[in-house]
Amino acid sequence: MKKSKPNKLILWVGEKHSGKTAGAADLARIARAEGFNVAGLLAPSLYCDGRLIGFDALDLKNDKRAPLARRQTGPGKSQRFTFITDGLKLGNAALSAEATKSADLIIVDEFGPSELNGDGWRKNVDSLLASSSALILLVVRLELADEVRQLYADFPCRKLAATQPGSINDCLSMLKDRRRSLQGIK
Repeated sequence: MKKSKPNKLILWVGEKHSGKTAGAADLARIARAEGFNVAGLLAPSLYCDGRLIGFDALDLKNDKRAPLARRQTGPGKSQRFTFITDGLKLGNAALSAEATKSADLIIVDEFGPSELNGDGWRKNVDSLLASSSALILLVVRLELADEVRQLYADFPCRKLAATQPGSINDCLSMLKDRRRSLQGIK
């Protein structure tokens, strides 16, 4: 009987602004407490007076933080986000081969429309999938999950609901299975 390959990729899915990033932060904290090396990037939302004003980039390896995107407001301004160089640099550094080389789990928040178009964190993710032995978790909006799954169809993948309590335990089980597999333990 042929043994199936362990999952390489997790799609951490949920509706827009449903708590995907908070769930990924909880996963990172719990995985670290279980002895796993966690690297990658979170993009926590920033609110002012109850309105979303932007996102920061948070490097999970060293807790460095930089502004990633801010909403342009005022007369004649659209409600779109403008990306900020400091946050993009921090994100690229957090997702580099050097920063993730000893990671058991690499989190990428978020893999969205820009990445599906070949921009954003796409080159980092492609490189990590090709070269890293870590489990890679992509934070993805529910409506984009099938497209992302299709894009990375060559990699064993599992889709988990970011806000379901059991999803963190499922990730921890996958991490433990990968560790045993890499150590040659059955």
